[in-house]
Amino acid sequence: MPAAWAADALLVVFRWLHGLAAVAFLGWALVLFLSPSSSAGSRFKEVTELTLLVFLATGAVLSFDRLSNGAGAVYAVVLLLKVLCSIAAYQFAFRWRRAGLAAFDGNGRLVLILGGAAVLLAAVLTEIFEYGLRGAQL
Repeated sequence: MPAAWAADALLVVFRWLHGLAAVAFLGWALVLFLSPSSSAGSRFKEVTELTLLVFLATGAVLSFDRLSNGAGAVYAVVLLLKVLCSIAAYQFAFRWRRAGLAAFDGNGRLVLILGGAAVLLAAVLTEIFEYGLRGAQL
């Protein structure tokens, strides 16, 4: 029983880190999008790279946990869409940084749109999984 509790506690920490990375990445991007500053812009590279590492590590564990616990095909498809939105958001973030992080830039706008879509899809994934736990089928 203690091993199961420890595994569940670790998953909670991973979910928290995953959510915290989303807040940091999108929050930093929003600040730069609305009002770029040299000090905030100079740290954008580190924030982007750190949050990407956190997403990759925690996302792999969390995805494996859900998919191995019978999340189903609908869950897998929505997860794929979330991953694709996230990949695209990071690609535009790297492009935006190389272009100088201009305020109201199209790349920055796409970072926020695609990142926001990934967060929305995360909420959809939670609902899909919980729906399955209630015994309903999609």
